[in-house]
Amino acid sequence: MSGRIVPVLLLAVLFALMIGAMVLGWRRRGRSQAHLPVPSARTLEELGEATAHGPVGAVYVDTVLAEQPLERVVAHRLGQRARAEVSLGEKGTWHLEREGTGPLTIPAAAVREVTSGPGMAGKFIGGDGLLIIRWRLGDQLLDTGLRLDRRADHDILLSRKEHA
Repeated sequence: MSGRIVPVLLLAVLFALMIGAMVLGWRRRGRSQAHLPVPSARTLEELGEATAHGPVGAVYVDTVLAEQPLERVVAHRLGQRARAEVSLGEKGTWHLEREGTGPLTIPAAAVREVTSGPGMAGKFIGGDGLLIIRWRLGDQLLDTGLRLDRRADHDILLSRKEHA
């Protein structure tokens, strides 16, 4: 019996060290992204913009550095997965009500591109299952990924990029 305690304790210590290293890495990444300004949380109504589509249900997958689908943005809780309600304003502003992490508004002027893709950090589904919004926050280009509950909403929001 006592011969089993030492390997179990070593495994527990190794596991604790791995978790500690992950937490330190997450904090280090947050400090390296501290230069990013706090994104807007204002609603479409506060911006004087009517809703063109939505709100529709989605999973907010995360936000990553543009063209780097594995480089999650930790600053301002942008890298945390959450359920969300997505609305698109008539002028092209995106508003995401994220559960547990707070709202996020992407102004129309900041949006560079809206596309589909197979995935990003935290969610790879293949095909074109993620709606990806490329936008500028400060001087950094970011990609925000959404997995919409209904494919029809995905297609409508993707087609609205030409009209916004």
